[in-house]
Amino acid sequence: MYAVILHGGQGTRLRPLTHTGPKQLIKVAGKPVSQWVLEQIRDAGIKDVILVLGDNTPKKVVDYYGDGSPFGVNITYVYQGEARGLADAVYKVKEVVSGKFLVYLGDNLVPYDLRKFISFKGSASILLANVDNPNRFGVAVLKEGRVVKLVEKPKEPISTLALVGVYAFTEEIFDVIEGLKPSWRGELEITDAIQSLIDEGKEVDYEIVQGWWKDTGTPKDILEANSFLLDRYAERKIEGEVKGSTVDGRVIIEKGAVIENSVVRGPAFIGKGSKVINSYIGPFTSIGDSSEVIDSEVEYSVILDGVRIRGVSLMDSLIGNNSTVERGKKWQKLIVGENSTVII
Repeated sequence: MYAVILHGGQGTRLRPLTHTGPKQLIKVAGKPVSQWVLEQIRDAGIKDVILVLGDNTPKKVVDYYGDGSPFGVNITYVYQGEARGLADAVYKVKEVVSGKFLVYLGDNLVPYDLRKFISFKGSASILLANVDNPNRFGVAVLKEGRVVKLVEKPKEPISTLALVGVYAFTEEIFDVIEGLKPSWRGELEITDAIQSLIDEGKEVDYEIVQGWWKDTGTPKDILEANSFLLDRYAERKIEGEVKGSTVDGRVIIEKGAVIENSVVRGPAFIGKGSKVINSYIGPFTSIGDSSEVIDSEVEYSVILDGVRIRGVSLMDSLIGNNSTVERGKKWQKLIVGENSTVII
């Protein structure tokens, strides 16, 4: 069985972080969002993975994942190019997949046992969750235990069951996509494609997700995902060097990292080769690889790779790769793109 991870989109709600790379490569709890997806798929027993790439620096994705062997999978790349909707992205894999296949949005996190989900009997299967703001999502209407209607971002509330970005299809989906017309958004909607299956009398199975899941489309979503994943998966693992410091709770300190004259309180993640000196790292903070935090306080934040933080106090912040933030006595909430310098 194949799994398809959709890795396109412009990530407009995450700018400036996505001006220089795809949103799915933003790290949360030490890994890119799409790596959490990839490993979830692998752990469900699926080894053949197709990454559908958009036009936002796709080379970065290929450079990171390669052929998939370091992650225990086999990766094939398919280029969508200009984004024309989820159904268009799915159609791009027509010549690669065979039989049933899984589709997973690469910027969504849905902690769910995929092994149960992929054993569907109909022409398609969808994962649903109850939400408070259904106008942000495609939603499903159920009647007598069957999916009878799907609507993309409805203006009127017709259901609170949102599609969470995980689907499974047979090859029948390609035939209905060929007959789709663009929606009012100018896109080929996957909800319209699934609705076409329903209109043809085909069975669409569903499962309802209970508990947490996240569409990581905004900085707030990234911070919440980082918090959840650290809380759920972090364990105490200290492989770096700790000098004259206090490390409390479930803290991951990777090889080559140095914690000196500092306090780190978990759950937290410190990446390879990073330095924390004369500083405080509070709960629900992730620091990427080869970063420095000196004379600073950081709490409930995501600090990506190659970042330099000196003499500042940060909370609820998201700092892009290879950026510098310096000098500030009051607590700051910042969203900083890649390769930037902020002096407070």
